[in-house]
Amino acid sequence: MDRKELLRLMPRNAFDVEGARRIVDLGYPAIEPVHRDMIQAMRVAESPAADVFTDYFAEIGTPGAPAVAEGLHREDCWLRHRLFTRVLPAWPDAALSSLRDILTLVATQPDAYDNDVRCLELLARRDLAEVDWLAQWLQFKRARWEERNDLLNRAADVIQQVKQANTPNP
Repeated sequence: MDRKELLRLMPRNAFDVEGARRIVDLGYPAIEPVHRDMIQAMRVAESPAADVFTDYFAEIGTPGAPAVAEGLHREDCWLRHRLFTRVLPAWPDAALSSLRDILTLVATQPDAYDNDVRCLELLARRDLAEVDWLAQWLQFKRARWEERNDLLNRAADVIQQVKQANTPNP
């Protein structure tokens, strides 16, 4: 089957589990031409079809590395979260090693789902980066967290003051 034919079999929407399973059941290498599309579908939160694709990439390992690397290059924090929590921890060291360059890049980029910290942990756990470099980034991130926490507390104080000022006195 070529890519065009495979695309016709792809799920119609985020809830089309049958469509996702239909593709996955064809197996690797038959579905390699739509790996990129499967990664794209994994950007949708609360998607049972994306969950099927996530499980596929968790199991396949190294053959999925090019598509997963492309997904990590995207600045989509939900997709990265899905990859860091459900796909990459399941991979063998050799498969992760092929992603070392993109992983070290992601480790330096904070996002809303703390994927940078998850990445630091993965790099350390699998011994994929120099430990002193990881420690320096962790120290830097802790300092930023403390600054952010102070800012959050100040914002909370201001919001509380505004609420009190806007509350009618009895």
